Amino acid sequence: MKITNLTIETRKVDPKPNPKADSLQELPGSGSVTVRVEAEDGTVGEGGASFGRIAGGPDALAAVIEHELKPIAVGSDVRYVAGTHRAMLVETEYHGSAGLAMFGIAAVDTALWDCLGKSLGVPCWQLWGRVNERIRAYAMVGWLNFDDGEVQEVCARAVGQGFRAVKVKVGYETLKQDIARVEMVRKAVDDDVGIMVDANQSLTAAEAVRRGRAFEQMGCVWWEEPIAADDIDGYAELTRSLDIPVATGENLYTAADFARFLKREAVDIVQPDLRRGGGPTALLQVGRMAEAFRRPYASHGGGPVQLNVMACLGNAMYLETGMIPEGSPMRLDTDGCVNVPEGAGFSWD
Repeated sequence: MKITNLTIETRKVDPKPNPKADSLQELPGSGSVTVRVEAEDGTVGEGGASFGRIAGGPDALAAVIEHELKPIAVGSDVRYVAGTHRAMLVETEYHGSAGLAMFGIAAVDTALWDCLGKSLGVPCWQLWGRVNERIRAYAMVGWLNFDDGEVQEVCARAVGQGFRAVKVKVGYETLKQDIARVEMVRKAVDDDVGIMVDANQSLTAAEAVRRGRAFEQMGCVWWEEPIAADDIDGYAELTRSLDIPVATGENLYTAADFARFLKREAVDIVQPDLRRGGGPTALLQVGRMAEAFRRPYASHGGGPVQLNVMACLGNAMYLETGMIPEGSPMRLDTDGCVNVPEGAGFSWD
């Protein structure tokens, strides 16, 4: 069954006046791109990519999709999504299958899988083979710009929604400040609530080791992306030196990048991002490769696409999400887990 059309919709938003921030950057938001593909039988699949910053991102991404990826997707057979994914990687190789190119590949790949699942009337996990019915979830809510009262309040609210783990940003000027932030969160949540810490590439390897030892003593669940994302030597040093698991991967592109980290034993927990990773086709590759290396998979970002992928991975560890907004179809059970979606394609229900 052929894809007969692909349309692109851009959405731009005004920057937020009080943006969230981590130790690397502020995230005022700048919009998103939505891709819709239509098959011969009229089935429509949808995928997309959002931008936490970069005002021109939606327009630039739309151009990449229109001129480079749309000609590949239109006319392709929706039953051969992985082959179309490979063709898009080949098409973008000349200037590099990373950055905006990978955001575009991810959006199209997601739309194609969504179309196939909907055409057959089944969730995408049924196409790949489910392992898990539910996945543990944690709330990424502790932004660096929140004061002590704000971070305590938001973490307590997350626990009130049913989360059994929260993540907070660290990477302040001093280790003392980082320790104080974690201690402040611990006062606001039960002792059995997990706390993850994330420094967003802000430290040197030596400083990351020093702070990681402190977080070990505090019982943190993992130490996330403390140094530059491409510093494979530094990450190998961290995993050798620390007992606390080192998590990274949200800023890696392609399964080959993850292969290099896994081979060097430079990561304890892989964290692929749907956009940078290249869509569900690539996330499944990364997840299964990590499982072969006995490494768990924890998503960067949440939503039904990541849940469908994680449903099919025996090493699925945690789904990342934020506070659950009112009216959301996502529900947590008493163990802080979310059931995988049952709707066709990537629909919730």
